Amino acid sequence: MKNMRPFSQKINVRVALIVAVIGVFLSLSGSLVVFGLALEKQESLSYRLIEQLAASASKASVAAVYVDDEELANEIINGLIINDLVSAAKIHSGLTVLASNVPEDFDSGSISRDLPHPFIEGEPIGKLELIPDTRFIEQMALQEAQNSALQILLVSFVITIAIAGTLQFTLSRPLLKLKEAFETVDPSSPENLQKLDIDYARPDELGYLIEQINGLIRAVRANFLAERKLRVHTEKLEQQLRLLFEKASVGVALISTKKGILIENPKFNNIVGTNSSLADFIEIFDDSESVANVIASLKASLNSKPIALDLSYEVDGDRRWVHCLFATVTDQRVVARDDDDVLFEVIVNDITERKEREAEVRYQAQHDALTGLYNRLGGEVRLQYLLNQSQPDVTRVFLLVDLDKFKPINDEYGHDAGDVVLVEISHRIKTLFNEPTDVCCRWGGDEFVIGFQREGLPQSSLSTLCNTLLHSLEEPIEIGQDLKVSISASIGVVVVEDPVRTVDFWIGEADKTMYEVKKQGRANFRIS
Repeated sequence: MKNMRPFSQKINVRVALIVAVIGVFLSLSGSLVVFGLALEKQESLSYRLIEQLAASASKASVAAVYVDDEELANEIINGLIINDLVSAAKIHSGLTVLASNVPEDFDSGSISRDLPHPFIEGEPIGKLELIPDTRFIEQMALQEAQNSALQILLVSFVITIAIAGTLQFTLSRPLLKLKEAFETVDPSSPENLQKLDIDYARPDELGYLIEQINGLIRAVRANFLAERKLRVHTEKLEQQLRLLFEKASVGVALISTKKGILIENPKFNNIVGTNSSLADFIEIFDDSESVANVIASLKASLNSKPIALDLSYEVDGDRRWVHCLFATVTDQRVVARDDDDVLFEVIVNDITERKEREAEVRYQAQHDALTGLYNRLGGEVRLQYLLNQSQPDVTRVFLLVDLDKFKPINDEYGHDAGDVVLVEISHRIKTLFNEPTDVCCRWGGDEFVIGFQREGLPQSSLSTLCNTLLHSLEEPIEIGQDLKVSISASIGVVVVEDPVRTVDFWIGEADKTMYEVKKQGRANFRIS
């Protein structure tokens, strides 16, 4: 604001010059007008006085003409020219000049007055003619007009001085104070802005202007402080959001269906690698078809709800799992105006450890901890799945295997030896029944359930398979150094004829058949 001082001084000088010029112009104009009017007025007054002189001398002139008294007429003329306004006079009697002091070569205008007959009304007997002293009249009128013009100039000068003083006191001085106070305003530091105080309290236009300026300063200061506070808050929020985005424990990416991945955080690249195109991102997953369908669904309906998928992919030979959340971005303004382009966000979270724990929990929940075979809970689920498969020309078979005289082994050699026997029996069962659809279960204690299906399995082949299992189980089992035991089994076999029946029903049927074997001496199998 300090740079405004020379500019303000120029403005004050310019205003003073303008006021002075206007004052001088108005004074001169007024003086010229007054001069002209005074001159015209004075000349008019002089001629009226001459006419009055003629009127006052007309009676004496009538008498002089009526008696034809030339001496009286000359006295009247001499009396008239005593007045400075009259330079000469002439009295006519009829057509002759009774008295005159007008030079013969004088041709200036005159003021004449008819002399009426004293006794006959309406009949003139002569004429009185007065010659005005035009030079004297003009000099007197000019002097009078000059005096009037000088008076006007003096009055105008006094008025101009008074107006200038009034303006200086009522306007220029407050404006100068306002200018000086305004020079202290620093726009580069609005927080230090204070109202202008020039000790001016009059409720006029200048007071209103000062009040409005102070209101503007208050508003600018308040807006600046609020804007700076908002800017600081915004910058802090941006830093926090950037830190949250870059250091997030989940991967976040913004993807365009046409332009591919627009922006992603480091965690996203760490999880799924660096991908530039949408096609590359889709193809990294094992179930890429599901990912493509989800993106197509989001593109078809911008108002669709977020869609979550658990997806697997392979990295350096390891199977990894991620939980992906797909959602369209509601504000599509950040995408170029293209009806075919859709912006959506993807949030990926590595759930490999969770999946492994879940798989471990499921495995432990469905498998026997000692033998690794399905336990009763897991076996029922798998056997029911086996029953539900509707394939023609497929024979489904359930076997219930009960070890004979297993308890004496536990009693004689201990439970550790019994566990070794159970593990080995489980291994031999799993070796014989190792098809993907075969279900091998430890049903409980020393009982095992086997479910399997074979295409076109004749009775003879089934008997051969059961015989092979029986002999395999009877092979000696090493339970310690130079210590082996042998064990047999009773096997009940049932061929599933009606898959609609439950697993419990067919296990019950196999159990009945197995007890028939035990009644007949054990170490055998029976097919029902």
